[in-house]
Amino acid sequence: MTGQDYTPPTSASIATRQNDDEALRLLLAQRRLYTRAKRWQGARWLGLVILGVAAPFISILIPASAVAAGAITGIWLFVGRTFLTAAEVRTMTKAAAIQEELDLYIFQMPETIERASRPTIEDIELLVRDKEELRAAARRERLVDWYDVDPSHPGAETIAIAQRANASYTDRLIRTAVTVWAIVTVVWLAMLLTWSALSGLAFGLILLGVLLPVLPAALDVADYLRSTWRAAQDRADLARTIESRLQDNKPIIGQELISWQTQLYDLRRTTPQLPDWLYKITRKRNEAAMHAASKRLRRRER
Repeated sequence: MTGQDYTPPTSASIATRQNDDEALRLLLAQRRLYTRAKRWQGARWLGLVILGVAAPFISILIPASAVAAGAITGIWLFVGRTFLTAAEVRTMTKAAAIQEELDLYIFQMPETIERASRPTIEDIELLVRDKEELRAAARRERLVDWYDVDPSHPGAETIAIAQRANASYTDRLIRTAVTVWAIVTVVWLAMLLTWSALSGLAFGLILLGVLLPVLPAALDVADYLRSTWRAAQDRADLARTIESRLQDNKPIIGQELISWQTQLYDLRRTTPQLPDWLYKITRKRNEAAMHAASKRLRRRER
């Protein structure tokens, strides 16, 4: 089947297919790969946090160590941006490929491009192999009924709503993450400067002992916030495009769904990772908003 020949399945088929063993297997695999990618990112950020906290105090208490503290921070920044980032991106790309395979399976879409980053069958089996039974693991991680599907709704609209929900959900999560990290960064810099001022340090010592040691970490955070915010805007644009199309009276065709799916895949494999703790904290609220939006869009189309 080619992209031009694609006919969306029924919503009843989508609802059934997303909860069968193959779909749950792919869901678990992509979830665990994303977790691995976040661990690589976490290792990089942990080093930056430790250096960002310790380096200024070490530089002030032991002035002769200021150069060494700055050098160590720079070395860790190099390691983080090369080896650790490469491992994170490689793992994230594999996870995105599995997530794309999941969507193609659920929506019964043709694979229009080859994805070299897709893990092998053996790799996926190793990811999902567990003492816990497949369905029990899926229920524990709340992966059953992954998409909000009304079996009586037209299949093309159901897929479009699911694609929009995917883009919008991550957009909300990304914007929350950017806000949190921006606040943490500003508060930390303000605390450093306040502590320096109250300590009666000379401006030169503040510059060399406080600001310069944390500058590499601050630049890394700024780069992360900038790229993450850009990813949020890209997802918001896609969500608005799909929403606008859903509100149109013209029927959605298969080629449009494939085009949106391709854009989703590109976003998934390039969007910076977000911490699991933030995802867990906001999951209930974001999922409630997602389900409400899906129901509202379905009502508009009737």
